[in-house]
Amino acid sequence: MSLATAIIVITLGLMVAMSVLAARRIAPRAERLTMQWNREGKPNWSLPRDAALAFTPALAAVVLIVIAMNGGMIVAILPVCVAFLGAHALHLILLARRSG
Repeated sequence: MSLATAIIVITLGLMVAMSVLAARRIAPRAERLTMQWNREGKPNWSLPRDAALAFTPALAAVVLIVIAMNGGMIVAILPVCVAFLGAHALHLILLARRSG
């Protein structure tokens, strides 16, 4: 396994683990979770709970696979992995603070 592939696998594994932990702790009774808030802090749109927690890891998987299949080198993959991990963490933190 190449270093780039290992980084992709680790990134996706971390994102899935983050979602699994969040599923247990963030608004456990909520059927839907907010995906975006407006400037006043009110939800713009939401998704069913499972879809909301799987959205960013699924998007990351698609983007990282496309990059890897097009000869993506570690210098291209690493910043994308960091960005996806950061975006997912931010979304989960905001969900926890606003109770879903």
